[in-house]
Amino acid sequence: MIEIECHIIIKRNGISFLDAVKTELLEEIIKCGSLSSASKNLKISYQHAWNMIDLMNRVASEPLVNLSRGGANGGGAIITLYGKKTLKEFKLIEAEINKRVDQINVEINL
Repeated sequence: MIEIECHIIIKRNGISFLDAVKTELLEEIIKCGSLSSASKNLKISYQHAWNMIDLMNRVASEPLVNLSRGGANGGGAIITLYGKKTLKEFKLIEAEINKRVDQINVEINL
């Protein structure tokens, strides 16, 4: 059986800033409210997660995540309204593309 897979990467000014890994991080931040917890749950280093958020925030037209460093009260991570909108749009694009890829996979295996 032949199977096609499609991975979506969204770029701005030629720089990749949104993909399946980054959206998974955003979704985990929504669940946890913490970059530290999100990175642990995804089994990636905190530094790698921080770097992904930093890149997304720098490349996007508005920040996707607001981060506050730890301290006496602990830190936190909050997805901005723009971040939630961007994540939703990514998921809609992903669903449409996956639907078409599924159709192609059926057609090539007839």
